[in-house]
Amino acid sequence: MRIHFFKMQGCGNDFLFLDSIQGIPPRFRPTEIQYYCDRHFGIGADGIVVLHRSENADVAWTFYNSDGSIAEMCGNAARCAIRYVSERYLPDETVSLETHNGVVKGRKLESDQVEVALLPQQPFDFEYTEHILEIDKNVFQVYCTNTGVPHAVLEVKDLMTYPIARIGKLVQGHALFAKHGTNVTFFQRLVANRIRSTTFERGVEAETLACGTGAAAAALVFSRIYAQPLPVNVSVPGGDLVVDLSPVSRVLLLQGPAKYVYDIEVDSAPSIFERVTVFGQAQPPEASA
Repeated sequence: MRIHFFKMQGCGNDFLFLDSIQGIPPRFRPTEIQYYCDRHFGIGADGIVVLHRSENADVAWTFYNSDGSIAEMCGNAARCAIRYVSERYLPDETVSLETHNGVVKGRKLESDQVEVALLPQQPFDFEYTEHILEIDKNVFQVYCTNTGVPHAVLEVKDLMTYPIARIGKLVQGHALFAKHGTNVTFFQRLVANRIRSTTFERGVEAETLACGTGAAAAALVFSRIYAQPLPVNVSVPGGDLVVDLSPVSRVLLLQGPAKYVYDIEVDSAPSIFERVTVFGQAQPPEASA
């Protein structure tokens, strides 16, 4: 069986989309998701989005992380979905999207810019908890919040030289996050209302070029601890995002680009697929007794 995907990206955070709005949405096994998202043996993406009909919104989605797990929300993928549905089905209208967190709304702005609400509740009330974590003789001050998915936020002095992957894995592995896991987001204060941010993403298990909910989490923590009002401009590895609150309803908004990459038709995934890593990233075998 052949499957038709189209690929979109928001600040380099890339996704394979499958339009099943007028049909029956397929159910993918985790190994199939891993195969299609693999950048060497499959197509390559940070996740897969299946669009389908909804009784509660204009459209619903099932969002798969690249490891095959289901994600509650993804800000960059939501902007891409809003742009596609707006241009294909609902031109010049606000689009409602049913996620695992509830229904969020978004709209296409000028050019390739899209604005989307990250959370369904209105108005948004920012809550976070602060923790001091001691891990492998290191001490981390962590701000935990949820902007659609959970984030543990850390402020660093120089994001360009900070060991994102190593510290991200350490923080993710802490007992505090054992039940549900977490994304680990890092930010660096720049000037005025600007920060630099990046995220070690749960379900991808790597730093990505952009994380919309992570940018929002970093912006909100920055805004609170430095008494800086929104909007906050967030520089991520793949571009720039803006985090804001709508002036009247106080909805948490994420603004940024959503771009088409290509259409592709591929064969079904193999029945068996196992992710391959280079030798330097392989887990060492356990020592025998």
